[in-house]
Amino acid sequence: MPDPYTTPQPLRVVRGTKLDSGFITNVTSRDITCSIGNQKLPPGPIQANISAGGTVQVLWNTWPLGHYGPVLNYMAKCPTNDCSTFKGDTGSPWFKIQQDVYSNGIWASDILAKNNYTYSVRIPNNISSGSYLLRHENLALHAASSQGGPQFYPVCIQLTVTDGRSLNPSGLNFPGAYKATDPGILFNVYRRDAANQESICSPGGPVYAGLT
Repeated sequence: MPDPYTTPQPLRVVRGTKLDSGFITNVTSRDITCSIGNQKLPPGPIQANISAGGTVQVLWNTWPLGHYGPVLNYMAKCPTNDCSTFKGDTGSPWFKIQQDVYSNGIWASDILAKNNYTYSVRIPNNISSGSYLLRHENLALHAASSQGGPQFYPVCIQLTVTDGRSLNPSGLNFPGAYKATDPGILFNVYRRDAANQESICSPGGPVYAGLT
């Protein structure tokens, strides 16, 4: 995540976001695609080159411990290899590439917070070369026991994938991939019984089948 208070602003590959830590609660809003005001978000002035199979390090400026939840990553190929006007909020261009939720009593969000607010995202090895948006998202579930309580923090990163192969995944749409009542969204993180912990699942469905 860029620090918007830095002056002058360096060139960014991350789509612009608001100058606060505002979150999204309405999963049917177009804001759920890349951030608040998705239709008006300016594209990043540049794209980052990354080889297929490489790793993107996403740096947040903060993330509080106790904002429990998964870290989810999706990609969408930009039409005609041009991300400058691609909003990603129509059609079904997205596919999930990575999901880290809950393991050994630890939420993925707390791993992020304890790792200097940095998260590693591996780009699939067998997708085709070209321009993509990487949709990186933290989902805070600390208030998710009632509808409207989950807090979504998506950002979109502009990438140029090189040395790819032939796979062209798609099939998910934002908005549309989430419902307010999905088990991985409407969830009480403070229930510690085994049945509740075993019911933890990732919203947005599984990672796209066939990715390597």
